[in-house]
Amino acid sequence: MSSHPLDELVHVVDRALPHVTVSTDASARTTWVADVNAHVAAGADPLAPWRQALAARQGSEHRPHVAAAFVLQWWCEVVATPLAYAAELASVVIAPAPTGLGFELASGLYPSRIVLRPGHVVVKPANHSREAALEASSAAYRQLVTAVVRDYAPEVKMSSRQRWGVVADVWATAVRGAAGAGGRAVEPARRTSCCFIVALPGMQACASCPRLGQPDSGSR
Repeated sequence: MSSHPLDELVHVVDRALPHVTVSTDASARTTWVADVNAHVAAGADPLAPWRQALAARQGSEHRPHVAAAFVLQWWCEVVATPLAYAAELASVVIAPAPTGLGFELASGLYPSRIVLRPGHVVVKPANHSREAALEASSAAYRQLVTAVVRDYAPEVKMSSRQRWGVVADVWATAVRGAAGAGGRAVEPARRTSCCFIVALPGMQACASCPRLGQPDSGSR
């Protein structure tokens, strides 16, 4: 019996990712995008426990903007990662319903497992170019993350430039990672948003931090 197209695609994406597992098998620990969206639509803040736990782990209770930035970035990565890698590596568009995309957290509170639920994910035929697949996948990504990003209510003020910058930066980073996994050359980039990791004790700004100058063409 031949495997389902989603199974084959998940295998390709999972094999290319160094730190995240992508699977079609959910577990009791899986959090579904649909459930997060439902809480947001009801006026709740479903990501608050995640932020609070991360702040406690980081020792950043008095720097809540750090946990707020990390959680929003990770939320976007859950969606961006499978879509960008599928488009870049297989020139296909995957369109998961919110009920078909889930994630699980590692002990460090970052997403370590992404779940694509069979029957809830459309895999569009590879009858177009990689560029077209990336464009369509970018639109699908934004559609999936927009509600949470728009209504994200951390304990600190977050500007529109920061929150929508996260959306753009995460997608660009996922595409560059996928291109690198596929053997394509990638150019360095400067982020629009800041993860604020520099605010944690002993940490320095990352190479793509918008607080720094323009990237060196020889940097990684």
